Amino acid sequence: MKVLKGLLAIALVSVIAVSCKEAKEKADEAADQIEQVTDETKESVKEKVEEVKNTAEEVVDSAKAKAEDVKENIDAAAEDAKNKVEEVKEAVKKH
Repeated sequence: MKVLKGLLAIALVSVIAVSCKEAKEKADEAADQIEQVTDETKESVKEKVEEVKNTAEEVVDSAKAKAEDVKENIDAAAEDAKNKVEEVKEAVKKH
């Protein structure tokens, strides 16, 4: 009887050990999957941040270029106005 109880105890311990090993393997697998998803998410966020940064830089560059165009147009208009004023002055002096 003692031998039978000993064998049953060994069998029970073996079943528990196998069960714990399987649970540990599943937990490790789940942890690996979580880590993989986390890494993928982190990489995706980095890519999106870089895209937003590049877009913002493009917008700033475009705004600067447009501002420069407007300034040049204003300068040209001011020069034209100045020339017209000079022409009017000359015309008034002649009459």
